[in-house]
Amino acid sequence: MNKNVFDTYLSSMNFLNEACIDFPEAISFGSGRPKEEFFNVSGTVEGIKKMIGLDGSGSESNLNYLGQYNKTKGIINEDIARLLKNDEKIDVDPENIIITDGAQEAMAIIINTLFDKDDVLLVSDPSYVGFIGYAKIAGLDIRTVKRNQSSIDFDDLERTIQQIRRENKLPRALYEVPDFHNPTGKSMTVGERSRLLEMAERYDFYVIEDNPYGYFAFDEERNLTLKAMDTKRRVIYIGSFAKSIFPSMRLGYLVADQEIRVDGRIIKLIEECKKVKSFVTVNTSVLLQAMLAGVLRQENHSLLNYCKEKVAYCKHNRDVLARAIRCSFDFTEPWEKPKGGFFTTLRIPFEPTHELILKAAGEYGVIVCPMSMFCMEPQNGEKTLRLSYSYMTPEEIIEGVGRLAEFVKNERQ
Repeated sequence: MNKNVFDTYLSSMNFLNEACIDFPEAISFGSGRPKEEFFNVSGTVEGIKKMIGLDGSGSESNLNYLGQYNKTKGIINEDIARLLKNDEKIDVDPENIIITDGAQEAMAIIINTLFDKDDVLLVSDPSYVGFIGYAKIAGLDIRTVKRNQSSIDFDDLERTIQQIRRENKLPRALYEVPDFHNPTGKSMTVGERSRLLEMAERYDFYVIEDNPYGYFAFDEERNLTLKAMDTKRRVIYIGSFAKSIFPSMRLGYLVADQEIRVDGRIIKLIEECKKVKSFVTVNTSVLLQAMLAGVLRQENHSLLNYCKEKVAYCKHNRDVLARAIRCSFDFTEPWEKPKGGFFTTLRIPFEPTHELILKAAGEYGVIVCPMSMFCMEPQNGEKTLRLSYSYMTPEEIIEGVGRLAEFVKNERQ
């Protein structure tokens, strides 16, 4: 058996899920889900007809075609390329896109394709457990980089890269969520994005940019993605429709327009990713791709307007949470409300151990995530909670913050 699956880091989400099951009446700040009322599942299913022309110009045989095996890279790559151009200012050849079974498969594909035995994966700590967890299962050499108040600690990144090179290893890629980071909720500034791209070029590593929350900007214009700023083809880009459409769509995509040297030959990275994809899922559900294409074509290949109600709901919840925290937690350090996304953090005056999290759920009726669940180095998340506000009602937020404040007040005495 793969000994990597016994890593205690991989048990964190199971602990949280079990807490939600064991205490179903508790108000949970743990789940980073979108709200169901915005899903429009029936309209999305109807997208199949728009995709194949069954609105009067097509035939039943067109529909049956969607039941067959199909291209490994996908059948809606041009639609995704147009979406990226319109919404993210990313110019990409459709041939450099693979449609995946959610962003999680895109992560698995790039991990299995890009890294060799002497390669090192760089990650900011804390970071998204889905990517780090799979990288651990795959046996990668993972090195953490500290985070500062808004982003990566670039001085620590440079020190870490230099240490890796002294070991005669290669810092192959850095994984990052630049927009409304999970779990911290922070976003990189334009200057920080430029600095990261400059360092990637100078030290010869790729940046794996994961962008599930990019549409959820509340207070200002959206920043350009790293990929949109990338002139040296240093950025490998992962997108998802779990938040913008709905999670069970299970569609994501991988953009890899790099050329790499293998055994003295120059080959396209996307073609090597395609090989891996062909042995993992063969091809992504063509029915789901058709549904998505129908939505994208109806929306003129932009989801900005499509997501407006979802974004407004999350923004209102953010504002409710901010008021509740400021009314209830007068002892905290200066707290900055997030500018977008699904998450924020809260410092408390003691370490939220698993035992205390269960006590909060059982005795106070509130479920929260210790930041240490997202850290490879637990000290990087000490005395900090991650709070999600995307799925709750405003009333639940107010009540939940009150319960959390009571729990913290009693435990700190």
